[in-house]
Amino acid sequence: MLEIGEIKMKPFIKKIIDIAEGLDWSVNVDDNELTFSKYSPAGQDFNFCITANSLEEVKDKIKEYCENFDVSEEAYAWLDESGHGTNGAPYDMKDVYEDMEECLDMTNELLDNLRTE
Repeated sequence: MLEIGEIKMKPFIKKIIDIAEGLDWSVNVDDNELTFSKYSPAGQDFNFCITANSLEEVKDKIKEYCENFDVSEEAYAWLDESGHGTNGAPYDMKDVYEDMEECLDMTNELLDNLRTE
């Protein structure tokens, strides 16, 4: 285990944090749960959580997350009754959808960088 400040951390988690932070992601670790956060190009606070016990499992879980990421469903969650963005999302529906595409691209980029390890 590595110690960072007063936190004891498994070596694979330190590697993940280094890679993620190099891509401007923030990573919050709570035992084996990792929460990845990053602002989208349109300024939305995008995040997702996984639970994993190894680097390989982290890669598998992020791959699964990307495969199941439905851009339309994610965009819909940020729209109000009139079809405009809410809670920090862009105003136009098209921009919300394109921003969610960018979120998927950011997550795939994270996965690609983790795969090189």
